[in-house]
Amino acid sequence: MFLNVPLIADWEAITKKREHLVNENLMRENRRRRQYDYQPNQLVLKKNHNPRKLGERTSGPYNIAKVHTNGTVTLQISEDLTERINIRRVIPYKS
Repeated sequence: MFLNVPLIADWEAITKKREHLVNENLMRENRRRRQYDYQPNQLVLKKNHNPRKLGERTSGPYNIAKVHTNGTVTLQISEDLTERINIRRVIPYKS
C-alpha cells in the first residue's frame, strides 16, 4: 500500500555517520597489523596452523627468500622447496 507521506531524511548526517564507522573499522584493523619490516636472508619462525595444548606452536627457523609488497614473504623451507605465506603467520627469530 502506498501512502502520500513525505520522506524527511538528513542525508548528510547519514553519510557522515557511515563514513565515521568506516574510518573506525579501518583504524581497528590497522592496529592489528604488524609494524615490522622483514628483510631477505632473515630467519623467522612459522606459526603452526592449529597447535595442540602441549604441541609445538612454531616451526623453523626458516630463511626469507623474498619479501613481497602485498604482505607476504617467501620462505626457503629446504634447498628446492619454498613457501609463500602471510606475515601474520611468521615471527622474527631471536637466537
